[in-house]
Amino acid sequence: QAGDLVSLTIISVSEGHEFLAWTEDCSGSGDTCQLIMDSTKTVAANFRAIPALEVPRAPPSVYATAGNTQATVTWNAPASTVGEPAITGYTVTANPGGQTVKVGGSTLTATLPSLTNGTSYTFTVMATNSIGDGPSSSPSNAVTPATIPGAPRNLIAAAGNTQATVSWSAPIQTGGSA
Repeated sequence: QAGDLVSLTIISVSEGHEFLAWTEDCSGSGDTCQLIMDSTKTVAANFRAIPALEVPRAPPSVYATAGNTQATVTWNAPASTVGEPAITGYTVTANPGGQTVKVGGSTLTATLPSLTNGTSYTFTVMATNSIGDGPSSSPSNAVTPATIPGAPRNLIAAAGNTQATVSWSAPIQTGGSA
């Protein structure tokens, strides 16, 4: 009744929302409001929706560079929203073959070893956070690992009048190119 000290406490909040603050003539802190009641007092609490926690988006700008039996892949971190869990890791996958390399959440590059020289590869990257794995990125540019070829074999030179004729066989090791 009027003149009584009243204490109001938030007991539960709908899923997906959080308590922000009391409005009007409340004193106190946290989820408790104290006021002197009279016949015209109105008390309200402010709530806001909590953004749903989601898996990360697909990493953009995936780019690959070929090396000798390997490729180095780089990407950008995906955009995130306020309150979204931090990215804890990335998984890079080679196609063909399905070989994967995992790196930590602050790393934006990975090297995939043991690829076959002369084979064309693309790569996708997937980000992971505490909620789970996000979707894979669009495929990277195609790259073909290679190295320098071996020396030509069976070299034969025949001297002629003001000229020479040279013949050879292709090297056994092509370096990965045809």
